[in-house]
Amino acid sequence: MMLPYYIYNLITKLIRPFVAFYILLRISKGKEDRSRAAERYGITDVERKKGKVIWFHAASIGESLSILPLLSKLNFDKSIGQIILTTGTLASANILKNKLPKKIIHQYIPFDIPSYVNKFLNHWNPSLAVFVESEIWPNFLTELKKRNIYSLIINGRMTVKSFKRWSMLGGLSKRLFSKFSACCTQNSDSAFFYEKLGIKNTIYTGNLKFAYKPDKIISDELKKLRFLTKKRKIFLAASTHPGEEEIIKNITLNLKKTVKDLLTIIVPRHVTRKSFFSSSKGLGLSIRSKKQKINDRTYLYLADTIGELNMFYSLANIVFIGGSLVPHGGQNPIEAAYLGKKIYHGKNIDNFIDVYDVLYQLKFTQLVENGRQLEHYVKEALTNPKSINKDININRLKKEGDDTVEKVLEVINQYL
Repeated sequence: MMLPYYIYNLITKLIRPFVAFYILLRISKGKEDRSRAAERYGITDVERKKGKVIWFHAASIGESLSILPLLSKLNFDKSIGQIILTTGTLASANILKNKLPKKIIHQYIPFDIPSYVNKFLNHWNPSLAVFVESEIWPNFLTELKKRNIYSLIINGRMTVKSFKRWSMLGGLSKRLFSKFSACCTQNSDSAFFYEKLGIKNTIYTGNLKFAYKPDKIISDELKKLRFLTKKRKIFLAASTHPGEEEIIKNITLNLKKTVKDLLTIIVPRHVTRKSFFSSSKGLGLSIRSKKQKINDRTYLYLADTIGELNMFYSLANIVFIGGSLVPHGGQNPIEAAYLGKKIYHGKNIDNFIDVYDVLYQLKFTQLVENGRQLEHYVKEALTNPKSINKDININRLKKEGDDTVEKVLEVINQYL
């Protein structure tokens, strides 16, 4: 049953001569940092200090941000000499640039090719390897096991679909997952699935994404928007997908007749879809990327820019999170929750079902079945604004995140 791993191992060796071309292609597309390309081969000019080294790997931005509170705690542990955080994307490196505590060093993950894996592990010689969520690299796992280096999964999440797919590989999956020393999961179902796949020590610790608190926004731009919208009742539709903007536009057309000073702001998930808004008659559409200002006749504001969603959450009285009234799987509602917003969403939230379960228990969310029901809730909330957030308690949300960090820390310390 180990033949498939040998095939994988052989393939990674055979593709090694072509890696340089692949990296050059990524550099030409702006997806790779030319000055740090050597890290993709397991080579670094950063010195390894004396003492214990913990290596964390997070695939991209969301996973990286979710573990920052955990890394901050470990940063104060004097028994740890260095903490290495690897990611695979240029975007994640740019986001993390000014967020990492002193002891933590960012590196790009080497490709899962035996010679690169060995160079990386020979240099850093970590005491512990920690993989965030769902990254599985067979050559890394095999080599870590050979070197008797403990490896953990934290914030592990496995869907029924993924479990069935892994289960089809039978003994191969068990041999691969059994190389992990332990797994901290986001939910009890995932703990069960990981155990079935071969990880003996699985612990339901909760979702680390609740531990990351969004940065407080203090900017001239936010001040300008607050001044322009100070008399308005703001309905924000965030991270919307095709089909949802039409629903939001119709709601706005209907409500502007009865809700005085209504302003709807749409932040589409993909800003390249702005042409959809060319037919917005009767709504006084203003478009942010064109520097069109909000005035008394503006009922619909298209915020088609990147990296400003948090600012619009701050402005909003009521929030709808997109990707949920259409079959997409939903978008992450945690940022809006931390800003104390009541969140309305459709039933298609499979990608964040555990997050929504917690937020529902904490009274942050409200399910809507369709556009008509969303319109009802928006009208009710904006005509009686004091009732919107009366049950929301940010401290309960913070405690959820803090408790999860402590539980994960406890597991990590068992293997240090």
